[in-house]
Amino acid sequence: MSSVHTTAYQRLVAAAAGLKVPDAVRQVATAPPQDPQPGQIWRAVWEDTIQLLLITAAGDEDTLRAVPASFERYADADTLLLPAQSTTLEQPLALWWGLEATLPWCVLDRQVSELTSRPPALSARTLADALPDTQWGSGTALSASTIEYRAMLAGQLALLAAARWAPQGSGGLNQLFRDHGITAAQLGAELKLPPPQALAVWRGQLALTADQAATLADRLDQPASHLLAANSALPTEVVHELNRPLRRKQVKALAAQHDESEHDARLRAAYGIYTLAARDDDRTQPSWTARTDRYFELRLGK
Repeated sequence: MSSVHTTAYQRLVAAAAGLKVPDAVRQVATAPPQDPQPGQIWRAVWEDTIQLLLITAAGDEDTLRAVPASFERYADADTLLLPAQSTTLEQPLALWWGLEATLPWCVLDRQVSELTSRPPALSARTLADALPDTQWGSGTALSASTIEYRAMLAGQLALLAAARWAPQGSGGLNQLFRDHGITAAQLGAELKLPPPQALAVWRGQLALTADQAATLADRLDQPASHLLAANSALPTEVVHELNRPLRRKQVKALAAQHDESEHDARLRAAYGIYTLAARDDDRTQPSWTARTDRYFELRLGK
């Protein structure tokens, strides 16, 4: 490393050492993640897409409304520029209200901040009235850089809005076994299952887990993902639990444990939770939260 680079690196290290993370930011970032609420600022991550969001409304069916937020000072006429004291980040922020979109919960990765003051009904106008020293972006002709940056944000929001992980579930597992001449007894021997459980899987009444699908993949000359897709549709309660942001850290740990993608780990967890619940003796009042907790405790040891 040259002396010039060494000096630059030393300056960078010295500058980083002098940074102070606001206490409010540290408190929000280290708190256990909860279900999203309006006025919170989250980091959204899906595959290669990362975006900062202000949640404006909590929707139905694990959805929310949000606007992209940025530290860049690009802005259009529908962008609200917040002063540093408006959020616990203590940094100026641009809110692109013209790009507000409906997004699924599953893209939320970590809450990083929140508004210091929030009106009961959160909109661009009410927020501008509630927070002092806010400004609107320029309504004049936009620069090429601003147009490019806005297009990039719009593309990011479109990718996040389209994020899905839960398969529809064809329910064709039994027919698949029949087509390949697999009997319930053979299935039980292949997967080392007791006869009642093997029969339930063979009939499609009990879902294949990710490990079982991997075991059968070579035997049936089918990708494991196709076998999982032949399961019946997952219960909405299971999908909801794994959509919740508080589960994402657990899903990441499971992915690391099996050296697989986050998407595959979420499917592994979903079918594992479903199968675990199906074996539960107490099915009268199922607690899917408790069953999900139990699954991760068994798999991750915590």
